[in-house]
Amino acid sequence: MKIIELTETQFKNYSKLHSSRNYLQTIEYANVRSEYQRLLLGFIDESNNTLMAATLILEKRIGKKYRFGFVPGGFLVDYSNDSLLKDFVLTLKDYLKEKNFIYLTVQNLATYKMYDREGKVIYYDTNVLKLLDELSFVKISKEKKQKVVLETEKTPNETYKMFDANTRRNIKLSLQRAITIYKDENNNPEVLLNLVDKAKNSMVESIIKNFNTESNKAEIYFAKIDPEKYINNYRFLLKEEEEKNDNINAILQDINTKKSVKLINKKMASDKLITKYNNEIIRATNLYAKYPEGKIIGAILIIKNNREIYFMNEGRLKEFPKINSSHLIKWEIIKKYLTEGYKIFNFGYIKNIHSKNGNYSFKMGFGGKVYESIGTYDMIINKYFYRIFKLLAKK
Repeated sequence: MKIIELTETQFKNYSKLHSSRNYLQTIEYANVRSEYQRLLLGFIDESNNTLMAATLILEKRIGKKYRFGFVPGGFLVDYSNDSLLKDFVLTLKDYLKEKNFIYLTVQNLATYKMYDREGKVIYYDTNVLKLLDELSFVKISKEKKQKVVLETEKTPNETYKMFDANTRRNIKLSLQRAITIYKDENNNPEVLLNLVDKAKNSMVESIIKNFNTESNKAEIYFAKIDPEKYINNYRFLLKEEEEKNDNINAILQDINTKKSVKLINKKMASDKLITKYNNEIIRATNLYAKYPEGKIIGAILIIKNNREIYFMNEGRLKEFPKINSSHLIKWEIIKKYLTEGYKIFNFGYIKNIHSKNGNYSFKMGFGGKVYESIGTYDMIINKYFYRIFKLLAKK
């Protein structure tokens, strides 16, 4: 077994098929992080010339001689295969020591713990953590790296039934408000950049520019509202509800009809709906006065990495804070790509598993699970200089 340098073609061919593949371990991401030098390495079995593992390392120099590196997304290795992982790491350390590396910071995205929608642990593998300790990896952050992932082979209709009631309700609400979702065929980032956090604009532009291959492709989707149709939808709903309300009133006014609690509650619920529909018409009318031709109110950037969809940067028009298209835009993307054979939808990280965490509740509403990754570790190659470097970094 030995470490070899790979060509871009060799690395691409290996990375796009590996079980640990992710959009960070790609040539496209290396191009995004152009401030680093790249190193493409493979772990080869010389007896049969088979590639057993690989990694993209983004490296920087310390002075003229020494280097350190960053492994985005973790190694492309089977983390569940103890002997392979151990052999790969030890051989890689020897190789990098000869190249004057002091350490690697490895962002291990491999899952070692999984939670269901109730926060119950349904998968837990502590063995890989013990192995990393044995290999002298040092965990550099105690923060849990948890993300919400929907993994399904169901049809769009079956998948929709997995969503919670609040998510389905918000999707329906967006449709009633005449919001439609469409793909930006030109991948022009201008509108998206006006809606997202300005501090992230440079990274967003770079992702759109560099993720342009079939295996790793960035796409932009917009949510546009049609105010005229919005008004008409709610006028129709209001008319229907007013007719129901009149019928209930007629029954309540009939002296021969017993006024049950159920009937009274039905009247109160109908009154609330009429108020709600009137408020929606007022909101839609104000929107129409300003944007009679419609308005883009939301946008999202996604990355397609083989059969996985990553929901990346998302933004919305803050001018109308009560109109949110986020549920619908994600559902339309899920629905589209399920029919194209995609099976994994990555909603990104959460701070914690808690019902009061709105971001967690929102993402879990799509029927996914929480995947907790191994986390970020330093792989120490030169202990002496590593200690010095870390001490200097604290000053």
